Amino acid sequence: MPKGLIIMKYNNRSGIDIKASFPQEELDINSGTLMNIFSLHEFSKQAGIASLTVGDINIVTYYTGVDMDYFIILLLNVLENPEDYEEGLQEISQIILKNLEEDRYLNMLPSLFKQISENPKKKEKD
Repeated sequence: MPKGLIIMKYNNRSGIDIKASFPQEELDINSGTLMNIFSLHEFSKQAGIASLTVGDINIVTYYTGVDMDYFIILLLNVLENPEDYEEGLQEISQIILKNLEEDRYLNMLPSLFKQISENPKKKEKD
């Protein structure tokens, strides 16, 4: 089961800014890991999904591209396969991005986290 969900934005002036996380009290992710996530997407500047492993955490992240510079980050335990969550993360990311105005997405985070935790969209094997 996923450990948490983080909404992060990059700003040229202030750098990385965590806009929201769920569950708030349980997430322990350091700034170095957040910079690794930023760097992972920075090279291509293309919107899309990427994953990495840092210590005992697997991370799958959706990046909006340079037009918005938002990162939707799903933290998994080391035994979970990030590929199993890619489609689900892309789906909930679109919902979050459509509800950025007036921070409407904040109230949705618990249900979106529950949705992706209970029903990861596993990719079909060819």
